[in-house]
Amino acid sequence: MENNKMRILAVDDNIINLATIEQELKDKYEVVTVNSGARAIRFLNKEKPDLILLDVQMALMDGIETLKEIRTMEGGALIPVIMLTSKKDRETVIEGTKLGIMDYVLKPFDSQDLHARIDRALKKVGVLPVEDKELYENVKDVQTELQGGSLRNALLKMEEILSFKIDEEIFGRIQNAKARLRANDEKTAERLINRVMKMLERTVATETEAKFPISAGEMNARLLYVLNDLQNFKVKEASQKLEDLMRYDIPEAVGKICASAQERLDEFDDEAAEELIQKALAEMKNNLI
Repeated sequence: MENNKMRILAVDDNIINLATIEQELKDKYEVVTVNSGARAIRFLNKEKPDLILLDVQMALMDGIETLKEIRTMEGGALIPVIMLTSKKDRETVIEGTKLGIMDYVLKPFDSQDLHARIDRALKKVGVLPVEDKELYENVKDVQTELQGGSLRNALLKMEEILSFKIDEEIFGRIQNAKARLRANDEKTAERLINRVMKMLERTVATETEAKFPISAGEMNARLLYVLNDLQNFKVKEASQKLEDLMRYDIPEAVGKICASAQERLDEFDDEAAEELIQKALAEMKNNLI
């Protein structure tokens, strides 16, 4: 049977630690264990894991020396590394950060914490996707910090989000919000974050709500009602009708156009929204021909 598990290389000169790591992670990952930095280098000359758990305090070749060697290897600079240490050694953490470690874990480690840190590291390099619901919760935290006036915390949380591989448009908006906050423009920063929240709210709702079936004729009629509202300057009514329509199982292309129209309405650009609804109607017509 083909093994589709991601591979983690665990490096520690203590065999009990290695056995504990393997036991904790084996259900989710393929775990390869080696008991020295030299053996890790030999393994990496032949194979490339998805992530390395690297102990700091090892005899002969310690974690920092091993990491320096890894970073000079072909492809070694791209492998995410989490360091394992029995004490919070500031100098070691700084040295490891210079060498591009993703994180560090204090021993004896908590199982849930270890899994969370591995998960976060893999998301930062794009090996694992950041789910929309998780991203939504993270952005919601930023929004809460801004509303509470905790600007430093909001900046830190934005930087954490921006370290992940996320949708380019959302990344750009959060990057812009961060720049505005650094420029002491709190209102614009909060407005941009609120905008991202609205975008994600629609996506999360789409993923979690059951989709109702809808015929092409009814879909077309609903779009015409939206268009009629827009032509009569009934923006609020049009926006509500669009929101209702998005709960149905509509074609992906039409759904994207409607989502864009909803965004234009949120920005009070009803003229652009009207053009997009016309486009959605044309898309429906093309599909029916």
